[in-house]
Amino acid sequence: MGSGIITKEKILQAALEVFTHTGYEGARMEKIASMVGINKASLYFHFKSKEDIFRELFHDILDKYLSLIKSITEGTKGLESRKRLTLIYQQYLDYNIDNLEMAFWNRIYYAAPEVMRDEIITATDISRTVFVKALTEVMEEGIGRKELKPMDPGNMAMTYYYLITCIDLSTDMMSKEIALKEMEQCFDVLWKGIRSEKQG
Repeated sequence: MGSGIITKEKILQAALEVFTHTGYEGARMEKIASMVGINKASLYFHFKSKEDIFRELFHDILDKYLSLIKSITEGTKGLESRKRLTLIYQQYLDYNIDNLEMAFWNRIYYAAPEVMRDEIITATDISRTVFVKALTEVMEEGIGRKELKPMDPGNMAMTYYYLITCIDLSTDMMSKEIALKEMEQCFDVLWKGIRSEKQG
């Protein structure tokens, strides 16, 4: 791997920390350059502007998140519904909790810089649609196997999605262990509402 690629990765990692802790408006190119150990001119060799760094960072994080969604939904295919849904929330929370990239996304979604507000909101909406669609297919499989009640699978998926994402948003105030325990308790209530009679 060339030194230019390594430097670019270091810039993005430093920018992740700066944007997460200070927001877009508070981020300074001098601070990012200093964290990487280069001067400001070298920073501009790799990126034309703060906006360019921010945009590349956001889209890298978005791509990783979409890969996660695919992995945890397709990777659990064929399992019994309760086991599958449990593994999905466990893997989702394991990825999200204490992940600086997701802390960055949460911050910039709720306090999006004006220069990228529409782009961030649209991309986040698309990621939610992708996740809910994948979860709908999970619910449809469970209904087809008569493990879940014959309810609207889209509504079931949306309920499950908001459960795990809302737990995730609360994890700054709790440990991973507590978050997973509380998710398990919440999921148990949800499961009792969507399981088929044959599941007992």
